[in-house]
Amino acid sequence: MIPDRQSRGFSLIEVLLAITLVGIIMALAWGGFRASIRATNSGEALIEQTNQLRITHQFVRRQLSLAQALIMEEGEEDGLQVRFIGDSDYVRFVAPMPGYLSYGGPYIQELRIEPNGETRALVYYYAMLNGYEVGEIEASEGIVLMDDVADGQFAFLGVDPEDQAPYWEDFWEDTATMPLAVSLRMDLDRGNGLTWPDLTAPVMMDSTAQVSGPGAQTPTIRRASDLIRNNSARNRR
Repeated sequence: MIPDRQSRGFSLIEVLLAITLVGIIMALAWGGFRASIRATNSGEALIEQTNQLRITHQFVRRQLSLAQALIMEEGEEDGLQVRFIGDSDYVRFVAPMPGYLSYGGPYIQELRIEPNGETRALVYYYAMLNGYEVGEIEASEGIVLMDDVADGQFAFLGVDPEDQAPYWEDFWEDTATMPLAVSLRMDLDRGNGLTWPDLTAPVMMDSTAQVSGPGAQTPTIRRASDLIRNNSARNRR
């Protein structure tokens, strides 16, 4: 009896070929699915980091702009009152805190670029001005605002008292007065192309208005924003 060719099943070779094809199709589909997941996660991570940079940039600018000429400690010399401390890698000043972080009154605040693992980080410290003791802010626990910092530098805008010419420097020598503006430049050590926009924050308190005492001349009031120059043009030490 001759078997019906239309009713016979698949041969072993046909089954193996079908399984192989299904396996290849599933592997390609799984690879595409994993690639799409990685792309989605990468995009979400970039969006999150971009938002963190934007919020940090706004926060730093706001706090620096609100710096007040309040005495935070007495200097080593008799009668020296410290209102502002600035160096290339940190700045310390007095300013109000955002409402959700404040318990009332001004705070001593510090922004510092310091080592953090294999790179560096922008770290924020704060302590209440009322009842503040020297060394308290150094003992406080800092908040990392921005990590993976390859390099960074603060600079300060002052005015020559003789010719009223503005100048930038990376060390604020006269701690009893306030700078007209503070800038922060940072290079981020990230492979996603994210960059820190150069920040220049005019201080609302005009430092030229802090001259007082017998024989002091009335200063010419000038807006800090009018004195700010392109940071790229200043000399960096």
